[in-house]
Amino acid sequence: MDPANSDEALHEVGLDLDEGADMVMIKPGMPYLDIVRRVKDQFAAPTFVYQVSGEYAMLKAASQNGWLDERSVVLESLLGIKRAGADAILTYFAVDAAAGLNA
Repeated sequence: MDPANSDEALHEVGLDLDEGADMVMIKPGMPYLDIVRRVKDQFAAPTFVYQVSGEYAMLKAASQNGWLDERSVVLESLLGIKRAGADAILTYFAVDAAAGLNA
């Protein structure tokens, strides 16, 4: 798909749902939060977002270099995905998030 063409993404989601899909998965998550919102608004289908390994690596590396606070930025990125309309988030931060990100 053309990443600049959000209408094409919505068309593909519609085709998947017409074929009987029970849910929709959007990946990568962070660059496509607008698609998440449009899917929820247009189809109201269960929408899962996959925060891919590149997103994980980017946030992890930045925090290890002291450029940002890992706990804050991870929680904010997950919150942003949820606010966009995700019903579930698949993330490499799941174990850390469940443990309170080393609270």
